[in-house]
Amino acid sequence: MGLENREYMQDEFGFGSGFGQRPRPRLSAVAQIIALTIAVFLLQLLTVSGDAGELRDSGVERWLRMDVKTVFSGGQVWRLATYALCHNRENIFHIAMNLMMLYFAGQMVLSVMSEREFRWFYAASAVFAGIVSLVFCRFFLPDVKILGASGAVLAVLTVAALHYPRREVLLMGIVPLQMRWLLLLYVAMDLLPLLSGSWRLSRTAHTAHLGGVLFGFLYFRQNMNFSRWLEELPRRAGRPKKNRNLKLFAPAASESSLDEQVDKILQKISEQGEASLTAKERQILTQASRQLRKNRQT
Repeated sequence: MGLENREYMQDEFGFGSGFGQRPRPRLSAVAQIIALTIAVFLLQLLTVSGDAGELRDSGVERWLRMDVKTVFSGGQVWRLATYALCHNRENIFHIAMNLMMLYFAGQMVLSVMSEREFRWFYAASAVFAGIVSLVFCRFFLPDVKILGASGAVLAVLTVAALHYPRREVLLMGIVPLQMRWLLLLYVAMDLLPLLSGSWRLSRTAHTAHLGGVLFGFLYFRQNMNFSRWLEELPRRAGRPKKNRNLKLFAPAASESSLDEQVDKILQKISEQGEASLTAKERQILTQASRQLRKNRQT
Protein backbone atom coordinates (compact mmCIF):
# COMPACT_ATOMS: atom_id res chain seq x y z
CA MET A 1 0.00 0.00 0.00
CA GLY A 2 1.45 3.36 -1.00
CA LEU A 3 1.77 6.29 1.37
CA GLU A 4 -0.91 8.30 -0.40
CA ASN A 5 -3.48 5.53 0.18
CA ARG A 6 -3.11 5.56 3.93
CA GLU A 7 -5.75 7.34 5.92
CA TYR A 8 -3.23 9.01 8.20
CA MET A 9 -1.31 10.35 5.17
CA GLN A 10 -4.24 12.12 3.52
CA ASP A 11 -3.02 15.37 5.05
CA GLU A 12 0.54 16.50 5.48
CA PHE A 13 2.34 15.83 8.70
CA GLY A 14 1.68 18.51 11.27
CA PHE A 15 2.72 17.88 14.83
CA GLY A 16 0.40 20.53 16.17
CA SER A 17 -2.65 19.30 14.27
CA GLY A 18 -4.77 16.21 14.41
CA PHE A 19 -1.87 14.00 13.32
CA GLY A 20 -0.51 11.91 16.14
CA GLN A 21 -3.57 12.32 18.34
CA ARG A 22 -3.75 9.27 20.58
CA PRO A 23 -6.65 7.86 22.57
CA ARG A 24 -6.51 8.58 26.29
CA PRO A 25 -6.46 5.66 28.68
CA ARG A 26 -9.57 5.11 30.76
CA LEU A 27 -7.82 6.60 33.77
CA SER A 28 -5.55 9.47 32.73
CA ALA A 29 -2.24 10.27 34.41
CA VAL A 30 -3.91 13.17 36.22
CA ALA A 31 -6.69 10.92 37.51
CA GLN A 32 -4.14 8.31 38.60
CA ILE A 33 -2.19 10.88 40.62
CA ILE A 34 -5.39 12.22 42.17
CA ALA A 35 -6.52 8.70 43.11
CA LEU A 36 -3.12 7.89 44.64
CA THR A 37 -3.10 11.14 46.63
CA ILE A 38 -6.60 10.49 47.99
CA ALA A 39 -5.63 6.91 48.91
CA VAL A 40 -2.59 8.13 50.86
CA PHE A 41 -4.70 10.78 52.61
CA LEU A 42 -7.18 8.11 53.72
CA LEU A 43 -4.29 6.01 55.02
CA GLN A 44 -3.08 9.05 56.95
CA LEU A 45 -6.46 9.25 58.65
CA LEU A 46 -6.67 5.52 59.30
CA THR A 47 -3.23 5.22 60.88
CA VAL A 48 -3.58 8.01 63.46
CA SER A 49 -2.40 6.95 66.91
CA GLY A 50 -2.09 8.51 70.34
CA ASP A 51 -4.47 9.51 73.14
CA ALA A 52 -6.93 12.33 72.74
CA GLY A 53 -4.91 14.55 75.09
CA GLU A 54 -1.67 13.99 73.20
CA LEU A 55 -0.41 15.13 69.84
CA ARG A 56 -1.95 12.55 67.52
CA ASP A 57 0.30 11.45 64.67
CA SER A 58 -0.18 9.22 61.64
CA GLY A 59 2.02 6.19 61.03
CA VAL A 60 1.89 6.58 57.25
CA GLU A 61 2.59 10.28 57.50
CA ARG A 62 5.64 9.67 59.70
CA TRP A 63 7.22 7.59 56.90
CA LEU A 64 6.28 9.84 53.99
CA ARG A 65 6.54 13.45 55.14
CA MET A 66 9.79 15.39 54.81
CA ASP A 67 11.99 17.23 57.29
CA VAL A 68 15.61 18.31 57.52
CA LYS A 69 16.74 15.68 60.02
CA THR A 70 15.40 12.56 58.28
CA VAL A 71 16.66 13.57 54.83
CA PHE A 72 20.02 15.18 55.59
CA SER A 73 21.01 13.15 58.66
CA GLY A 74 18.97 9.99 58.17
CA GLY A 75 19.50 9.69 54.42
CA GLN A 76 15.82 8.92 53.80
CA VAL A 77 15.82 10.48 50.36
CA TRP A 78 12.52 8.88 49.29
CA ARG A 79 10.79 11.59 51.33
CA LEU A 80 11.80 14.12 48.66
CA ALA A 81 9.01 12.62 46.53
CA THR A 82 6.58 11.01 48.98
CA TYR A 83 5.94 14.20 50.96
CA ALA A 84 3.84 15.39 48.01
CA LEU A 85 1.38 12.54 48.58
CA CYS A 86 0.58 13.66 52.14
CA HIS A 87 -1.64 16.55 53.20
CA ASN A 88 -2.71 18.33 56.35
CA ARG A 89 -5.20 16.04 58.14
CA GLU A 90 -6.69 18.96 60.04
CA ASN A 91 -7.49 21.04 56.96
CA ILE A 92 -9.49 19.32 54.23
CA PHE A 93 -9.14 22.39 52.03
CA HIS A 94 -5.41 21.70 51.73
CA ILE A 95 -5.90 18.52 49.69
CA ALA A 96 -9.14 19.71 48.07
CA MET A 97 -7.62 22.87 46.57
CA ASN A 98 -4.51 21.06 45.41
CA LEU A 99 -6.45 18.32 43.64
CA MET A 100 -8.90 20.76 42.05
CA MET A 101 -5.99 22.78 40.67
CA LEU A 102 -4.22 19.62 39.50
CA TYR A 103 -7.34 18.43 37.70
CA PHE A 104 -8.07 21.53 35.63
CA ALA A 105 -4.43 22.53 34.94
CA GLY A 106 -3.42 18.91 34.36
CA GLN A 107 -5.97 18.53 31.56
CA MET A 108 -4.37 21.46 29.74
CA VAL A 109 -0.86 20.05 30.16
CA LEU A 110 -1.94 16.61 28.95
CA SER A 111 -2.87 18.20 25.66
CA VAL A 112 0.81 18.99 25.03
CA MET A 113 2.58 15.98 26.54
CA SER A 114 2.09 12.23 26.81
CA GLU A 115 0.65 10.44 29.84
CA ARG A 116 4.04 8.89 30.57
CA GLU A 117 5.84 12.21 30.34
CA PHE A 118 3.29 13.85 32.66
CA ARG A 119 4.00 11.28 35.37
CA TRP A 120 7.74 11.92 35.13
CA PHE A 121 7.20 15.69 35.03
CA TYR A 122 4.96 15.64 38.11
CA ALA A 123 7.38 13.48 40.10
CA ALA A 124 10.37 15.64 39.12
CA SER A 125 8.41 18.77 40.04
CA ALA A 126 7.69 17.40 43.50
CA VAL A 127 11.36 16.50 44.05
CA PHE A 128 12.64 19.86 42.83
CA ALA A 129 10.14 21.83 44.94
CA GLY A 130 10.97 19.62 47.92
CA ILE A 131 14.70 20.28 47.58
CA VAL A 132 14.14 24.04 47.39
CA SER A 133 11.94 23.97 50.49
CA LEU A 134 14.31 21.66 52.36
CA VAL A 135 17.35 23.87 51.73
CA PHE A 136 15.40 26.90 52.98
CA CYS A 137 14.26 25.04 56.09
CA ARG A 138 17.79 23.81 56.75
CA PHE A 139 18.81 27.37 57.59
CA PHE A 140 15.61 28.95 58.91
CA LEU A 141 13.13 26.26 60.04
CA PRO A 142 15.12 23.10 60.84
CA ASP A 143 12.34 21.42 62.86
CA VAL A 144 9.42 21.94 60.48
CA LYS A 145 7.60 19.01 58.85
CA ILE A 146 6.93 19.44 55.12
CA LEU A 147 4.04 17.82 53.28
CA GLY A 148 1.64 18.60 50.43
CA ALA A 149 1.52 18.56 46.63
CA SER A 150 1.32 22.34 46.21
CA GLY A 151 4.81 22.67 44.72
CA ALA A 152 4.20 19.99 42.07
CA VAL A 153 0.71 21.33 41.35
CA LEU A 154 2.06 24.85 40.82
CA ALA A 155 4.63 23.43 38.39
CA VAL A 156 1.71 21.97 36.41
CA LEU A 157 -0.13 25.30 36.59
CA THR A 158 2.99 27.12 35.36
CA VAL A 159 3.38 24.89 32.29
CA ALA A 160 -0.34 25.23 31.55
CA ALA A 161 -0.17 29.03 31.86
CA LEU A 162 2.91 29.24 29.61
CA HIS A 163 1.22 27.14 26.93
CA TYR A 164 -2.19 28.83 27.24
CA PRO A 165 -1.53 32.28 28.77
CA ARG A 166 -4.77 33.88 27.54
CA ARG A 167 -7.13 31.02 28.31
CA GLU A 168 -9.76 32.17 30.80
CA VAL A 169 -10.74 30.25 33.92
CA LEU A 170 -13.21 31.09 36.65
CA LEU A 171 -11.45 31.96 39.90
CA MET A 172 -13.48 30.45 42.76
CA GLY A 173 -16.01 29.57 40.08
CA ILE A 174 -17.02 33.25 39.75
CA VAL A 175 -14.30 35.67 38.58
CA PRO A 176 -13.01 35.19 34.99
CA LEU A 177 -9.23 35.34 34.91
CA GLN A 178 -6.64 34.54 32.27
CA MET A 179 -4.14 31.79 33.11
CA ARG A 180 -1.16 34.14 33.06
CA TRP A 181 -2.74 36.42 35.67
CA LEU A 182 -3.79 33.45 37.79
CA LEU A 183 -0.19 32.25 37.85
CA LEU A 184 1.09 35.73 38.76
CA LEU A 185 -1.48 35.89 41.56
CA TYR A 186 -0.17 32.66 43.07
CA VAL A 187 3.44 33.83 42.73
CA ALA A 188 2.59 37.10 44.48
CA MET A 189 0.80 35.26 47.30
CA ASP A 190 4.02 33.32 47.99
CA LEU A 191 6.52 36.11 47.39
CA LEU A 192 4.91 38.71 49.63
CA PRO A 193 5.20 36.68 52.87
CA LEU A 194 8.87 35.96 52.13
CA LEU A 195 9.63 39.64 51.43
CA SER A 196 7.65 40.94 54.42
CA GLY A 197 8.93 38.35 56.89
CA SER A 198 5.45 37.08 57.73
CA TRP A 199 6.46 33.58 56.57
CA ARG A 200 7.66 32.89 60.13
CA LEU A 201 4.06 32.99 61.33
CA SER A 202 2.71 30.98 58.39
CA ARG A 203 2.24 27.21 58.11
CA THR A 204 2.52 27.42 54.31
CA ALA A 205 5.61 26.16 52.49
CA HIS A 206 6.02 29.24 50.30
CA THR A 207 9.47 28.19 49.08
CA ALA A 208 8.12 24.83 47.88
CA HIS A 209 5.44 26.69 45.91
CA LEU A 210 7.98 29.00 44.29
CA GLY A 211 10.27 26.04 43.64
CA GLY A 212 7.44 24.38 41.71
CA VAL A 213 6.86 27.54 39.66
CA LEU A 214 10.58 27.76 38.89
CA PHE A 215 10.74 24.13 37.79
CA GLY A 216 7.70 24.54 35.55
CA PHE A 217 9.28 27.58 33.95
CA LEU A 218 12.59 25.78 33.36
CA TYR A 219 10.82 22.73 31.97
CA PHE A 220 8.98 24.89 29.45
CA ARG A 221 11.88 27.14 28.46
CA GLN A 222 14.45 24.33 28.18
CA ASN A 223 12.03 22.08 26.28
CA MET A 224 12.69 19.20 28.69
CA ASN A 225 11.41 15.71 27.98
CA PHE A 226 12.16 13.03 30.58
CA SER A 227 10.62 10.22 28.50
CA ARG A 228 12.93 10.96 25.58
CA TRP A 229 15.97 11.27 27.84
CA LEU A 230 15.26 7.92 29.49
CA GLU A 231 14.67 6.28 26.12
CA GLU A 232 17.94 7.58 24.68
CA LEU A 233 20.02 6.90 27.80
CA PRO A 234 20.82 3.21 27.06
CA ARG A 235 21.75 4.02 23.47
CA ARG A 236 23.98 6.90 24.50
CA ALA A 237 25.68 4.81 27.18
CA GLY A 238 26.73 2.16 24.61
CA ARG A 239 27.28 4.49 21.65
CA PRO A 240 30.91 4.92 20.49
CA LYS A 241 32.36 8.41 20.27
CA LYS A 242 31.44 10.10 17.02
CA ASN A 243 34.06 11.12 14.50
CA ARG A 244 33.02 14.64 13.58
CA ASN A 245 35.21 14.62 10.46
CA LEU A 246 33.55 11.51 9.03
CA LYS A 247 30.50 12.09 6.83
CA LEU A 248 28.21 9.27 5.85
CA PHE A 249 25.84 9.14 2.91
CA ALA A 250 22.42 7.72 3.70
CA PRO A 251 20.47 6.77 0.57
CA ALA A 252 16.77 7.53 0.49
CA ALA A 253 14.65 4.68 1.80
CA SER A 254 12.38 2.82 -0.58
CA GLU A 255 8.65 3.46 -0.27
CA SER A 256 7.95 0.02 1.22
CA SER A 257 10.75 0.48 3.77
CA LEU A 258 9.48 3.97 4.52
CA ASP A 259 5.98 2.57 5.06
CA GLU A 260 7.27 0.17 7.69
CA GLN A 261 9.24 2.87 9.48
CA VAL A 262 6.26 5.23 9.53
CA ASP A 263 4.06 2.45 10.95
CA LYS A 264 6.51 1.90 13.79
CA ILE A 265 6.75 5.61 14.53
CA LEU A 266 2.96 6.01 14.57
CA GLN A 267 2.72 3.10 16.97
CA LYS A 268 5.24 4.82 19.22
CA ILE A 269 3.26 8.07 19.10
CA SER A 270 0.12 6.16 20.07
CA GLU A 271 1.83 4.58 23.08
CA GLN A 272 4.19 7.31 24.30
CA GLY A 273 3.06 10.53 22.67
CA GLU A 274 4.51 12.81 20.03
CA ALA A 275 7.02 14.32 22.48
CA SER A 276 8.83 10.97 22.74
CA LEU A 277 10.04 11.08 19.11
CA THR A 278 13.76 11.32 18.47
CA ALA A 279 15.30 13.66 15.89
CA LYS A 280 15.85 10.74 13.52
CA GLU A 281 12.20 9.66 13.77
CA ARG A 282 11.00 13.18 13.07
CA GLN A 283 13.29 13.24 10.04
CA ILE A 284 11.68 10.02 8.77
CA LEU A 285 8.22 11.57 9.08
CA THR A 286 9.43 14.64 7.19
CA GLN A 287 10.82 12.39 4.47
CA ALA A 288 7.50 10.54 4.26
CA SER A 289 5.68 13.86 3.91
CA ARG A 290 7.97 14.86 1.04
CA GLN A 291 7.44 11.49 -0.62
CA LEU A 292 3.68 11.97 -0.37
CA ARG A 293 3.86 15.41 -2.00
CA LYS A 294 6.06 14.00 -4.78
CA ASN A 295 3.57 11.16 -5.45
CA ARG A 296 0.70 13.63 -5.63
CA GLN A 297 2.52 15.75 -8.19
CA THR A 298 3.26 12.79 -10.51
